Amino acid sequence: MKISGSGTLSEGKINDDLRVSGSARLKGDFECNGFHSSGSLRGAGSLTVHGDIISSGSFRIGGSLYADGNANSSGSASVGGEISIKGRLVSSGSLRAGNKVEALQGIRISGSGTVQGGLLSLETIDISGSSSVHGNITGTNILIGREKRLSRSIYKHPNKVYGNILARNNVNLIATLVDGDVKGRIVEIGKGTEILGTVYYVGSIEVHDKSILVNEPIQITEEDLHY
Repeated sequence: MKISGSGTLSEGKINDDLRVSGSARLKGDFECNGFHSSGSLRGAGSLTVHGDIISSGSFRIGGSLYADGNANSSGSASVGGEISIKGRLVSSGSLRAGNKVEALQGIRISGSGTVQGGLLSLETIDISGSSSVHGNITGTNILIGREKRLSRSIYKHPNKVYGNILARNNVNLIATLVDGDVKGRIVEIGKGTEILGTVYYVGSIEVHDKSILVNEPIQITEEDLHY
């Protein structure tokens, strides 16, 4: 189904891709096989996509977003509920979520992000833009911040985590405020990072002299590295 002008979609399901290059409005929950948009999509309900999501325009729904494939957003995306992706989530634009964001095959945020329910993945979570996460971040490897951003940023902490960071393997944080604990196998606390909780590590820890740890790091065993 293609919408190149202005159109309204009632609640329901189509066994086809939804392609929007104009302006589309959803009047309820909607299901489709794939979603591709370079235009504008608005709606109060939830969107379920049995395939991939590719959006370079403006995307705003009041409900939740579900996808069986990957999701790639380079425009503006705002989801009132949760985001649940079975594949990989890549956002290079603006991302806002009113609940948790889950992408099983990895999460990469290189633009701006505001999440009100935490991030979860079975693979790597890589945040190189600016973000505010209200909840725990859980993944295999968790990378937040980039050294080259420090000289250009007007913010003390471009990235803020109001929760715990829990990694199965490595944690690398730069210019990040963590209002909670950090736990990982190998932990690197980079320049400009501030940890208000406690850092727990299994193998090794590296702490930059221009970072702040409120509490002394604690070494734990492999068995203690639980989510």
